[in-house]
Amino acid sequence: MTTPIPETETASFVPQLTQARVPLDEAGDALLTRDATGRIPIVIVPQRLSRVRTELVVAAIAAAVGGVILSYVTTNVLWLLGLPLGLILLIVGVSQAFIVRIPEGANALLLRGGRYYKTLPSGTHFLLPYIFVSHLVTRREIPFDVPAFTSVTKDSVQATLDTMVTFSIVDPYKFVYTISADDFDQVFLATCQDALRGLTRDVVWDQIVDLRQKGAEQLAAAISGDVASYGVKIHKVTVTYAGPPPDFLRAQEMQQLAVLQRREQAEKHQLALQRLADEEALAQARVVAKVNREKELLQVKLQAAEIRKRLVELRAEAEELRLKKLQERLEQYPTAAKWEWESAQLEVAEALSRNTRAVVQMNNVMDLARTFVAADILNDLHPDNAQDNKVGEIEQAPS
Repeated sequence: MTTPIPETETASFVPQLTQARVPLDEAGDALLTRDATGRIPIVIVPQRLSRVRTELVVAAIAAAVGGVILSYVTTNVLWLLGLPLGLILLIVGVSQAFIVRIPEGANALLLRGGRYYKTLPSGTHFLLPYIFVSHLVTRREIPFDVPAFTSVTKDSVQATLDTMVTFSIVDPYKFVYTISADDFDQVFLATCQDALRGLTRDVVWDQIVDLRQKGAEQLAAAISGDVASYGVKIHKVTVTYAGPPPDFLRAQEMQQLAVLQRREQAEKHQLALQRLADEEALAQARVVAKVNREKELLQVKLQAAEIRKRLVELRAEAEELRLKKLQERLEQYPTAAKWEWESAQLEVAEALSRNTRAVVQMNNVMDLARTFVAADILNDLHPDNAQDNKVGEIEQAPS
């Protein structure tokens, strides 16, 4: 941030431009030298309009008259020198009136018969003695400081402005015969301040700083229109400082800081709400995932139960089909079935007879054989329990 200028009131008027009265041959140095108050002479008025060296003319007349008087008083031939000496002094004194030297960086205004004749540029010129140099006007660019002053912006904020304006006098005749240098100092200052006020009233306070870059051309155009009638051309306008007072800037900084703090608090609150919403969404997602897993597990169990149920049904259907086929064979081949039944009884009896540990009675052999044959039939019906049934039957057989 640019350091504010501690200027809060309109600065008092300090003259910056003036004109000086010096001999014509000293005008060049006078245009480059500030006076005792620090002002720049922009116009030089010659101390004498006539360029004839009066002192030399008077000396020439005195020499001639003295020579004539001496010719009557004495017989010395020295009086004869008075006339040539007077003639030489007269020629030297008058010849200076025909040669005019205009210093570099200045224009000369000429008078003829008491009226403006023409403008001469820098250099050495031959002029008749009755044409006088009335003014010398500088051609250089002149810096003019517009002191810091306050102006009101569009939103009623006091703004401080400090400006430097560079101008030059392009028409010396208009400048010299329209206004004096001292008066132009005050008029130019008022014109610059008025242009700055008009520009300030068109912007709000936070756009004041932009005047340093964007307002220069607009200011130059506004000032040029007002001073063109004086033969002055504006070359450059530089706004060296533009901004509200320091107290106002500090108040704005505090206000912006408060806004930023409220915004930060709002962002933190929004972040906390978002975090809470994310946690709730995550918990809900976990519950949904758990329910889905339990649902999938239940579906798997239901499918397994359905498969077991279907397996039992298939086994029952297969058993029913087997019994049906067995029934059909028994009905179709009864003799063969009876023969197989008796053969099975004999095989069982034979197996028991080879068992040395078994003690049986002959009259019970057939009953025991029937028992084993019946067990074989049951094993055919339930093959999974066949081995266990045979072991149990052997252990329970009568000795």
